Amino acid sequence: MTNYDREPVRVLMHLNGGYTKVIFERVEGQGLADGGVVRHIPTQKIPFHLRNIGSRFFLIQKAVSLEKDTIEDIREIFLQIEIEEM
Repeated sequence: MTNYDREPVRVLMHLNGGYTKVIFERVEGQGLADGGVVRHIPTQKIPFHLRNIGSRFFLIQKAVSLEKDTIEDIREIFLQIEIEEM
């Protein structure tokens, strides 16, 4: 069985090129990674009603293994994300 990560995120901003910048709420403001971990995800993956700045949802993806996954595997994992409403 494949492991999946399910993380609460919040929309920060929309970027040129069809991407949206989200922040992982679990580590926001905890002094980790300069106060938060952000991710740029394809805007088209986010349901229209969850695209507003400040919207919150779960980002679901296959767990990444830095020891086993190649950079190509990781890129593919990042493209296969799913969004789940809170």
